[in-house]
Amino acid sequence: MKLVKCAVTVLLGLAAVGSTQADDTTSAHQFNANLRLNYYQVSKELHQHHDIVGATGDVKIESDWSESLTSKAEVRWHNPELDQSVAKPEVLEAFALWRSEQFDVKLGKQIVAWGRADGINPTDNLTPRNYSIQLPFEEDQRSGVSALKVNYFPDTQKTITFYLTPSFQPSKLPQSQARDIYFLDRQPTPTRSRWPFGLKFDMRGDQVDWSLSYFRGFKLLPEWQASDSANTVILHYPKIAVFGADVTVNLGRYGWRAELARVERDEPQTVSGFRSNWMLVTGVDRNFYDNLNVNVQLILQQNGNVADLASIAGSNERNMALVNAIRFNQESARKLGSTMRVGKKWLNDTLETELLVFSYFKPNTSYWRPLLTYSFKDDMKITVGAELYYGKANTYFGSNKPIQGLFTELRYIF
Repeated sequence: MKLVKCAVTVLLGLAAVGSTQADDTTSAHQFNANLRLNYYQVSKELHQHHDIVGATGDVKIESDWSESLTSKAEVRWHNPELDQSVAKPEVLEAFALWRSEQFDVKLGKQIVAWGRADGINPTDNLTPRNYSIQLPFEEDQRSGVSALKVNYFPDTQKTITFYLTPSFQPSKLPQSQARDIYFLDRQPTPTRSRWPFGLKFDMRGDQVDWSLSYFRGFKLLPEWQASDSANTVILHYPKIAVFGADVTVNLGRYGWRAELARVERDEPQTVSGFRSNWMLVTGVDRNFYDNLNVNVQLILQQNGNVADLASIAGSNERNMALVNAIRFNQESARKLGSTMRVGKKWLNDTLETELLVFSYFKPNTSYWRPLLTYSFKDDMKITVGAELYYGKANTYFGSNKPIQGLFTELRYIF
């Protein structure tokens, strides 16, 4: 807390200096809001509720206090089932940003996303996602963490980023259907010697952009650990260290991108827990005409010291190892997969269609999400889509078959 208070004091002092230097600058505030009505055929919380109507409200305020100081606050009220729950406000972001010629200093709750691959980013470990939220778009899964982020610009092409947070917020998965099982969620409390932090060097060019990164913190998804009680599962978030690199090359209508990460378990290895691994995502995207884009990627994950389920003594520990192997794609030493995203616009861009497919092989399992969005006018649009899961029940996507179904959203933008 002392760090946060000191940083706030510094930012306010810098803002005062910036205000005195910009005599003719007045504060400006930009307000954005939208109201969304959602229908889901099946609840994402695995409790088998059907034909669910929910509502969501988002409010965002961005303010320019001076030439050097700005702020942003975004709050969401999400009620996934109007007849079952009451909407509670969630602050997605709330930060102050001070800018100078060579520095950006951002303090507060913020979303920090790393990685240049499409959809699957092994270097993106800083802020969590909510995979169970009943909203249709990938950006809806994001929420921020209270942190300090500093960008240093040695020149117009380079950026050095420092990130530090005294807190930990995990990602959320759909709740398990397992009955008579009690989950003991042991979320870590970072100490001063173990505050999650990251460093990144980013280089931008005319055709080639690349970066190198390092993160030390905790796994955002928990591993299952056995306990003394047969019906109690411990949710543990391993300490990790991630060394990453990414690159994009743009050549006319073609773009090539790659993202590589070494994810190391930074604590003693357990019999059934998450394993250190290498992960590579690489692919090509191509624009056709002015309204069609195709993006295809290959996923390669090399796992170290994979658990031998047959040799694990005790059915409880063996079950934990199986769950973890499926969750972290570590059933075998090498895992292969692919992604494909095809998007096309029609009717003067008022109609947008997209097909997103994630697949893993051996065992075969996949996720399909077709989307169709039509804009009645600038401030009103409707989205219709589906989430479909294929594979056996003990596969990465197949385990989510109970929550597959159709959905639609009507959005009004203020």
